[in-house]
Amino acid sequence: MPSCFSSLFGAAAQPADQLREIKTTTRLELHQGKRINQYRRGLKIGTGKHGEVYCCTNERTNEIVAMKIVKRSGPRDRLRLLRRSHQSSTSDRLGTTENSIRKEIAIMKVCRHVHLVELFEVIDDPTKDRICIVMEHLSGGQVQWADENDKPLLFLDQTRRIIRDVIVGLEYLHFHGIIHRDIKPANLMWSSDRSTIKIIDFGVSHFSPSERMAPVPNRNSLHHQFKALYDPLLFPASDLLKRIGTPAFLAPEVVWFFDPDKEASGTSSDTLTSLTNENVIPNQRPPVTKAIDIWSLAVTFYCLLFGRTPFSVPPSANCNAHHSEFVLYNLICTHDWDVGETMGAEQVPTGGRRPKDPGHDGYTVIHLLDQMLQKDPRRRPSLEKIKKNAWLLRDISKPTKWLRDTAPTPPLPKPLSLAWFRQLNSV
Repeated sequence: MPSCFSSLFGAAAQPADQLREIKTTTRLELHQGKRINQYRRGLKIGTGKHGEVYCCTNERTNEIVAMKIVKRSGPRDRLRLLRRSHQSSTSDRLGTTENSIRKEIAIMKVCRHVHLVELFEVIDDPTKDRICIVMEHLSGGQVQWADENDKPLLFLDQTRRIIRDVIVGLEYLHFHGIIHRDIKPANLMWSSDRSTIKIIDFGVSHFSPSERMAPVPNRNSLHHQFKALYDPLLFPASDLLKRIGTPAFLAPEVVWFFDPDKEASGTSSDTLTSLTNENVIPNQRPPVTKAIDIWSLAVTFYCLLFGRTPFSVPPSANCNAHHSEFVLYNLICTHDWDVGETMGAEQVPTGGRRPKDPGHDGYTVIHLLDQMLQKDPRRRPSLEKIKKNAWLLRDISKPTKWLRDTAPTPPLPKPLSLAWFRQLNSV
């Protein structure tokens, strides 16, 4: 792989000698329902939003991989076609299952990082009704965080290590303008040697040019895989306003709803103003940005610490699924969260929701959660700031070097030099 390609992703990216060239195969052969091309299908190991994931063996290399198999169209797509009247082919493409698959593939082709699952091959045969995405098999399994009694399974140092890995991977995504939108424990996997956490499932991820901090790649250079990200039909800005993801992990600005009772009473606020233990839902939706990942990361952090989510509908609510979801969204938007007396498997005292002693772990951790779980997204800290938290850096021998080495800022490719800057304004 060309050296200028790997340099684009900076020190935090996976080393170039460990990366493979991503293959695109336009022929799909199904053999007796058990083999797709050279891949022999094994057990199903997961289910994503748009397809199922299987453990497969590459019979040419004997390598174990994960293969996500997705159909180009689903029942909703067929219903959309039946309802179609005078829509153009362009509008037909929006919101289809195949469009969602192509979003996921476009993002995975760009994202090459040690804390993100690696894409190996895309099998896309236009004559077949399915697309196959071949990825690395993360045999370490999902992060297990609670027992059957909703008690935390992880010690604090394990939680610290997991969250730190996720922050580095997520910071890399944000640097390239990519919002994951579904950070949760189920989407965090251990590498085979359980040394590294990797973020998986980009099925609902979104690319936003306005959120991108990395230099825009030269369209005439080797970075041709970036072009798909700039397709406005693939990543329309309106997508960010959809309630996509896992309900318990969605941020207030995503589940925002207009409260007619507040309007009728004359209560008005364009910010999220605290009123005792509750908050006022703003008249206008707060901006939906990459800060939604900060919120879901905080909910994940809370899960690892306490074995439960910070917002949940009480079992006594006795409401149907749709109403239960609405109740949950109302809690997320208006209520504060509480904490247990202890956190982690070793049961370290928290000091309560408002700990007083800054010398204890409980004070540091709850204060960090408090910053990340701000209702107003504009008040949540950036990942860069969160990375510098003393508690997260505690067991790193050279924290300053670690912060520098994991920063996603890429060095500019030397062969492009000044031409690189001139081309930024022409793209």
